[in-house]
Amino acid sequence: MQKKSWKYEFLFTNLSLFQVFHYLILTMILEDFYALLDGEITQLVTDNKEDPFIKRHDPKKQLERKSYAFLIWFLRFYGQKPYEKVYITDGKDDMSCDIILSNKNAEGEEIFYVVQSKWIAWGSNRKDTDKAKSYPLIDKHEFSQTLSDFSTLLNGERKTANERFKQQAEKLFQHLKEKNGKVKFIFFTLAQYNPEIKEAHLAFNHNFAPNVSLEIIDIDRIRRDFVETRYKQIQSENPLEYHYDAEYGEIELEIERINNGGNGKSALAKRDFLEHDGRAKAYIFLLKPRTIWALFKKYKYGLFFKNVRNPIKESEFNKKIEETLLKRPNAFWYFNNGVTGISQFIPEVGIHARKIKLTGLQIINGAQTVYYIYKAYENASPAQRKVIDADARISLRLIRSSDEEFNLQITRYTNSQNPMSPRDFMANDDVQQRLQNESFKTNVWYEKRVGEFVTSATLSNISFASNAVVATTYLAFHLQKPVEAITKQDYLFISQKDDANGLYEVIFNENSRYEDMLASLNIYLVFLKTRKMVDIDLSSNLSLPTAIMRDVAKNMIDRPFFICLAISKIILAKYLEIKFPNEHKPANLSIFINKSVEVKEQNNYKLLFKIALYTYTKILKEDIGEVDYIKLISSPLFYQNIVEKIENNKDFTLDEIDKIEITNDMQITKDL
Repeated sequence: MQKKSWKYEFLFTNLSLFQVFHYLILTMILEDFYALLDGEITQLVTDNKEDPFIKRHDPKKQLERKSYAFLIWFLRFYGQKPYEKVYITDGKDDMSCDIILSNKNAEGEEIFYVVQSKWIAWGSNRKDTDKAKSYPLIDKHEFSQTLSDFSTLLNGERKTANERFKQQAEKLFQHLKEKNGKVKFIFFTLAQYNPEIKEAHLAFNHNFAPNVSLEIIDIDRIRRDFVETRYKQIQSENPLEYHYDAEYGEIELEIERINNGGNGKSALAKRDFLEHDGRAKAYIFLLKPRTIWALFKKYKYGLFFKNVRNPIKESEFNKKIEETLLKRPNAFWYFNNGVTGISQFIPEVGIHARKIKLTGLQIINGAQTVYYIYKAYENASPAQRKVIDADARISLRLIRSSDEEFNLQITRYTNSQNPMSPRDFMANDDVQQRLQNESFKTNVWYEKRVGEFVTSATLSNISFASNAVVATTYLAFHLQKPVEAITKQDYLFISQKDDANGLYEVIFNENSRYEDMLASLNIYLVFLKTRKMVDIDLSSNLSLPTAIMRDVAKNMIDRPFFICLAISKIILAKYLEIKFPNEHKPANLSIFINKSVEVKEQNNYKLLFKIALYTYTKILKEDIGEVDYIKLISSPLFYQNIVEKIENNKDFTLDEIDKIEITNDMQITKDL
């Protein structure tokens, strides 16, 4: 067969792929995040130019000024309330203690916090173009010196002329000495965590336990918290406040009782709550809006850790919750379904009990109700609050259970009245959380639950990737199961425990890595671009009975496309194996693909498009163009035969791929 020379014009304009992803955001690789944070610090320097601690540094010495502004940023971002700058002890002879302050936890117990920060100027430690490798790690010697200074502070041994430090240090020492108080040290740095300091970190916590602890907040943790707070609009774990343990934290709950035992109707006195003693102990209580408000104010989003979704902002339904509570409080109980919670432990509730202590309370249904009751009550006047508490009641269905599988089932069925998908019920799985955290180091963030990210004008060029899209492309490309990606999309987030067809454990397990998922996604985007340009309409080749159409997929147009996606991995691997025969081990395809897309290295980047074009035109149209398409999209064995044919093809040469010409600048548009 005569070899052909192909040339394609790529005109990447107005290409919308909103069907694939949910939202547009930006790419926050480490350098981008540093630039964003540096901009906020620079603004703080400008805003506080009259601060004596700013003015003491020469305007030309921006690093010193930013180092101080970094402390202000810490107090504002993590303090989440207007901490006074008087707590900043930074100055001469401060003994590696830049901030000393006290705060009360949820139980009213006073805790002292000591913060040592380390501002780092980006670029000063870069050795190459690899952003991840060139970013500095926490210096082992510097960290050891900080621990030594923390120990000296605990012993009250250091004398200093720094008045701010001296005053705060004295309060801390008295707190330790006279109250047997607790102290938390925080090492706050723009460096990345260094595994070499782990032993010293653990030793410090062991030696000073139980009243003294040390927490490290590095740039990766700062970035994660930044995303949680600014772009998911949920409260990240605050290092300066009590952290509610969703499993074993204790909560005192005030329940509403009807005081009618002394009016001749004592038989009605127990009708103010319902007790059910079935498989799991359960109660239905009535709560006042004040109780809901106090719960959220104290424990915030920690109440929803096991909920499948956080409160959705600014929906019409949620506005109705506020409006009803404020304007028609006596109708609220009739219009609202109430709240469902689970708890590890619920005590026996006596006939006159008005407060009960729960262990590990989690709101698994009714997050919207809780949040918008809090919001309405928080903004209400004292007079409005009085009326609201007098007239409105909220039903709380409380279930005692420590059975995680049973809890998930309760969550699934209690949320069934609203549109939910299987992926929503897996949102809190450890693997989902790990993959999302890994994604924050890349230019595409992993969306593990619908609508959890909120776009912002302060960011540009970042994408949210729905875990449903990620799972499908990963299954087809990386795991080489395109037929399953075509025929079993409804089972991506179904556990094999619940259905033999479930794919969740196949896709999401300890070996799942986001870099492999991102590579699959990047190749998917290349194919979407390529298909638009070469006028390949795979769906036109299909003539399927209605029953098969219904059983196989809803959007059949993309299904054979996953076969091409999977085949491209085989071709790319074979190409690189021939191109670089002297390598000791096969090329890491995921690293190759992701770097080619991220760095836009022209030859490698173009190669991805050439592979896609070759797969479409040579493999699909010429080699298997006359095959039975029913088998192509439904038979794993048929696909495996295609793979073996490609792998065993001794006539395969690089020339057919290399001679494909790609013109114009290529961009994988992230408008997804």
